[in-house]
Amino acid sequence: MTKEEMLVREIIGPGRNEIRGFACAIQEAKKLLFGERISREDIFVTRDIYPAAASRTNKKEKTAARQIERVGNLCWDSLDKGQKLKYIGKVLNDIRSPQDMIFYLAYYSQYEKPYFEILREEQERFLMAEFDV
Repeated sequence: MTKEEMLVREIIGPGRNEIRGFACAIQEAKKLLFGERISREDIFVTRDIYPAAASRTNKKEKTAARQIERVGNLCWDSLDKGQKLKYIGKVLNDIRSPQDMIFYLAYYSQYEKPYFEILREEQERFLMAEFDV
């Protein structure tokens, strides 16, 4: 079981849900964000993530995309307030789309810190560098 699969299971619990595609989507997001240094705004899940996850799971792209989105929604629905703080760094009322969970969990998997905490740290570093503090 991969680190990303364990992370998803930690959130949704044991069950019969097919999570491998979603875990592959998280891995692909990590590769693009941290390996290739592509900004989140320049990554399109339908072009950059879903096809790679489909290929790795031997599924049709449309099938993989639907499955990834279902598991992303299931992850969101499974999070309580404490888990939102742990994995995301904020208690959000809703997410824009299941792809947000891919990125939130990619950051958590990479740094073992929540997404919004990483953003705060990056902003602080930027400000310190800009003002030579």
